[in-house]
Amino acid sequence: MFRKILVGYDGSESARKALTTALELAGALGSEVSALAVVRPPEFAELEGEIEDTLEEAQGPLAEAFRWARETARKQGVPLHLHRKVGHPAELLIRFAEEHGSDLIVLGRRGLTPVQRWMLGSVSERVLHYASCPVMVVQ
Repeated sequence: MFRKILVGYDGSESARKALTTALELAGALGSEVSALAVVRPPEFAELEGEIEDTLEEAQGPLAEAFRWARETARKQGVPLHLHRKVGHPAELLIRFAEEHGSDLIVLGRRGLTPVQRWMLGSVSERVLHYASCPVMVVQ
């Protein structure tokens, strides 16, 4: 049923829960998992260098997050493909899922308050609304 599972992954606690859930599901179903980390550039990046600086700053935390993900997948014996992109998380997750034929998207829930969701928007809400495949939100 779910042969290709995509996880929105940034190394946060909620993303780790989502990845762990996806790996357990993939192990039971004989599926593969792709984890996509999206680095969001500054809102008003005026210079190309600002985006590059943001990417460089993200390298350290993402490297550690990717190490943890690889080790967790290895322990569970599940194929894991790690990807990194720059842009808006919801948009890139949806596009990645469509381009790679993902059957399921798994996301962690950050736990925004209603006001924060209204002001900032929620990646999981946007993905739930626009994705062409099933979406699982892990709390």
